[in-house]
Amino acid sequence: MGLRLSKRKQTFEVKTSESVNLGPKWLNETQFEELLAANIADFSKIVGFRVKPAMAPGENYATQMLRISIDVELTDKSAKQVSFMMKVAHDTPQMNEMLAMANFFTSENAAYIDILPKMNELYKAKGLDITFAPQAFKLDSTKEPKLANTVLMNDLGQNGFKNFNRLECLNFEQAKFALMKLAQFHAAGAMMVQVHGPYPDVFLYGMMGNNMDAIRAFLEGMLGSFRTSFLANLKNFKNGEEYRETLEKVLAGLTAEFIKIGDIDPSEFNVLNHGDCWMNNLLFKVDSKGDVVDMTFVDFQNPKYGTPAMDLLYFIMTSVHIDYKLDCFDFFIRHYHEQLTKHLDILGFTGRQPSLKELHIKLINCGAWALFPTIAVLPVVLLDPTQSATFENFLGDTEAGVNFKNTLYANKRYQGYVERILPWLKNRGFLEASPEPISAQPAQKPLNQSEPENPDQILDWLTFSDFKEIITSTEPEFEKIISGSWKLATKPGDNYASKLIKVDIEAQLKDNRSKSLSYILKVQTSNDMINFSDFNLFPKEIEMYSTYVPAFEQLYKDAGLPVTFSAKSFRISKDVSAEYIILENLQTGAFKMCDRMKGMDLEHTKCTLKKLAQWHAASLKYKELKGPYPPKYNNGMFTEQTACVFKPMFAQSQKAFLEIVSKFGGVEEYLHKLPAIFESHIDKIIEDAKINEKEFNVLNHGDAWINNIMFQYDSEGHVKETLLIDHQVTKYGNPAQDLYYFLMSSTQLDIKVDQFDYLIRWYHQNLEEHAKLLKYNGFVPSLKELHIILLEHPIYAAGTVFSTLTICLNKADDNFSTDGLFKDGKEGDTMRSELFGNERYRANIERVMPWINRRGLLDAFAAEKAL
Repeated sequence: MGLRLSKRKQTFEVKTSESVNLGPKWLNETQFEELLAANIADFSKIVGFRVKPAMAPGENYATQMLRISIDVELTDKSAKQVSFMMKVAHDTPQMNEMLAMANFFTSENAAYIDILPKMNELYKAKGLDITFAPQAFKLDSTKEPKLANTVLMNDLGQNGFKNFNRLECLNFEQAKFALMKLAQFHAAGAMMVQVHGPYPDVFLYGMMGNNMDAIRAFLEGMLGSFRTSFLANLKNFKNGEEYRETLEKVLAGLTAEFIKIGDIDPSEFNVLNHGDCWMNNLLFKVDSKGDVVDMTFVDFQNPKYGTPAMDLLYFIMTSVHIDYKLDCFDFFIRHYHEQLTKHLDILGFTGRQPSLKELHIKLINCGAWALFPTIAVLPVVLLDPTQSATFENFLGDTEAGVNFKNTLYANKRYQGYVERILPWLKNRGFLEASPEPISAQPAQKPLNQSEPENPDQILDWLTFSDFKEIITSTEPEFEKIISGSWKLATKPGDNYASKLIKVDIEAQLKDNRSKSLSYILKVQTSNDMINFSDFNLFPKEIEMYSTYVPAFEQLYKDAGLPVTFSAKSFRISKDVSAEYIILENLQTGAFKMCDRMKGMDLEHTKCTLKKLAQWHAASLKYKELKGPYPPKYNNGMFTEQTACVFKPMFAQSQKAFLEIVSKFGGVEEYLHKLPAIFESHIDKIIEDAKINEKEFNVLNHGDAWINNIMFQYDSEGHVKETLLIDHQVTKYGNPAQDLYYFLMSSTQLDIKVDQFDYLIRWYHQNLEEHAKLLKYNGFVPSLKELHIILLEHPIYAAGTVFSTLTICLNKADDNFSTDGLFKDGKEGDTMRSELFGNERYRANIERVMPWINRRGLLDAFAAEKAL
């Protein structure tokens, strides 16, 4: 540091006081005496004072950087040298006008002296030595008023810190290091609010406060000249004219984009942004091999609390080499996110952390902001040093200012960058204006609210009036809808691939009687780990309800045995872009689910297996009559294309699972086999999914667990009817999937193992009976052959115990989410601990896993691992 104490004192003869002042005339050595006396032990006097510019033209615009070297004599006549960096304002009318409107020296000194030391202390309290900026000092401005508009800090050049060559930008490893440091800074900035409360207004609104008229006027003045010059030079860029119409539109709204990104949405994750995060404001320290070992920030003129998208887009667009800026953008964001969540956890941050998906969404919403650093900062970064690179020319629209900007855009180095950046921005949607407004609440109200502002509106594409045609199809005497309401139909932990909304309607019939009707609306859910829309779930389920369920039921009706498989489904006639299914609400018919934490007893289990046998038998007859099922039913959720989604999920769970389960009773006989299961589970599912027509295949329900099965009861409480719901992952293949998945996930522990063989026989008995009833002419396996099928296809035995069973036995908790389950850090660790460590799950593991192991159902994994 500049004011570092040396154990070895330098000695030299002091002959005269050396003073070379190439800085402002009002700056002199006497102003430093009090500071030196307070910070240097045995300080006696100043014997040398030198001031010179620290940066060449083009390296700093809004201010001038001075290096101040001071020779100090100590009381024992020895000497030492200290060095400072001082930021001072340019003595120009433009700067004086800006300081009168917004004094950024005030905000910068507040950042250096009040905020940044507290950030350092947050990490120090956790045992980490992480600093973000040089130590800063405040000189007494009562002796010289101009000192108020300065920032004085240690000269980190004395410690080996330096700027990298801005013309070359940062390479891959340098950019990674900078993003790690930025993530550490942002984590501390978020934690500051939790520890010290809200930031002062200057960091909430920026240096210009919340005077929107003044902000718009300033921004429009600054951005206007860049916008004009950039568009004037567009014809000089390769294929530049192709973007003119788009750029003219988005650049016209750039001031609005600037304001939008500064809006603070308290419901989102916010940090203290550096505000001007480009190469010349980053100082790096390297080792003897040239590798970065540390980095620090300087220039805190405009820190701004808000979305981290500000700093991320600004830094990547301005400071990363073009070979990595675009191709590695997603990698850089993931790297930043990993470091952010890691350091938030280290600091003990208890607020809501953004998922990687949420961060990407925010970057897209704020994408138009990327144009500002692209057209106003990047050309400056890539410009060779020139005397015309002044603050006046940067901001002004004078002839000299216009000529300077034309020089920026005529630079071949910049043209090479922007010609690659423009198509990337367009492909990413960054050349579109962000949604209005960024910080506003979503247009669609949250699904846990039952009273929309528009009393007829349910979702933005669906109203209660749309149900008229549905009601008419089932109620010939329907007259009109009197009222309607809606609310969520499930609790956290009960449904994952979709959102269920209960829609209740009070209808008036033609004879003036009223009738209550209820429906379940099923829509696509959002999930940070899995984008379910990529799995073709809704198109498959829509077809199942509209085609196959009615067809299977008709087969039994024709055979003289009415069988119902599922709830009635409906569609509305108007075209909508959303994927949805509307179902009759089975609860109005007294249908109920079993308690998933208790599991099904023997009666409910047998009823379910009978219904599955009826379903499988109907699928056999349908194929005999109609031919093969479409190829989309050959796969469930697990395919070679989706393996990259699920493998990290199993890998994320592996460590916690093995650590917890290793403490369970009886685990020693199979624990060594478990790592291989986690490592090859997805590959084994994909392998098992391959269709072998020489084997016995049915149309599996595919997701036959306790929450997808509903029961209706007679007056004595016995099961009268059983229905299957949720046909999203229907899968053609061997029946082991449905049998293992259902029995391992959804039955009570005392029958799961002890009654397994009996239950398989019960299923087989019903399969044979109903295949015969439907006059199916094909092959039906014997019971012995069915057991062999189960042994040859073991993947869903242990796999279900490690996955779906954990969900079944997890307590209902409003804080539970699949997003959090697969996160790194404290939130994910807590959820995984609750899933794998609860006593219900432990009891099942201690009974079921030895049984699975002893049946040889783990051996395939173990053998593969050994190879």
